[in-house]
Amino acid sequence: MSFSSRSNEVPPPPLEKIGDLVYSPGTDLPFGKRIRIGLSEQTIYESAVEHGYRTGIRAHFTFIEDHECPNPVPLDDKQFTMIVEHLVPTNLNAFEQGLWRSHFIAGWMGVYLGLVTDEDDINPDIDR
Repeated sequence: MSFSSRSNEVPPPPLEKIGDLVYSPGTDLPFGKRIRIGLSEQTIYESAVEHGYRTGIRAHFTFIEDHECPNPVPLDDKQFTMIVEHLVPTNLNAFEQGLWRSHFIAGWMGVYLGLVTDEDDINPDIDR
């Protein structure tokens, strides 16, 4: 069993506010949903959660294409670790890197489980 002290934990990012909308840019959903603010539509935020999830989806489709696999592929711990350590953005703090990693795996598994069937299922309005 592993024990860790509270002092080693990284605090979550602070809440932010747009108008009357209070959100956590590092953890809140929805993934890149568009919202009308005044006369224009904008994406609420770009976060490690969204980026990790979309990268997981794209990485899985790239893996399938590169390895000429007929079906989506689950990976073991060593394979995920190798891919994630290569792709995780270094400009994120430790908390955001943890969010990115977990949602990368969620995106990868979304393809494996058939929840995402095409890269077009991810938001095309957000830079890739």
